[in-house]
Amino acid sequence: MGLTMKQWRLAKELSQEEMASKCNVHRNTYAAWEENPDNVSIGNAKIIAHALGESVDTIFFGNTSTKCRISKEDS
Repeated sequence: MGLTMKQWRLAKELSQEEMASKCNVHRNTYAAWEENPDNVSIGNAKIIAHALGESVDTIFFGNTSTKCRISKEDS
């Protein structure tokens, strides 16, 4: 299983407020996406992935090589 949206956000050292700003949405909207990523539209998934500097596939479907890279950088 890949990292959660929250784990990605924290790995990038961003607050919910900062992510919301990068995604051009209210913090409550971003918090709802983070709480229930299954309800994120494809368009919004692209916005989130772009804000995190990763691909939609990596953020929402997991990618072991990227996860390992983040773990090494954060250690």
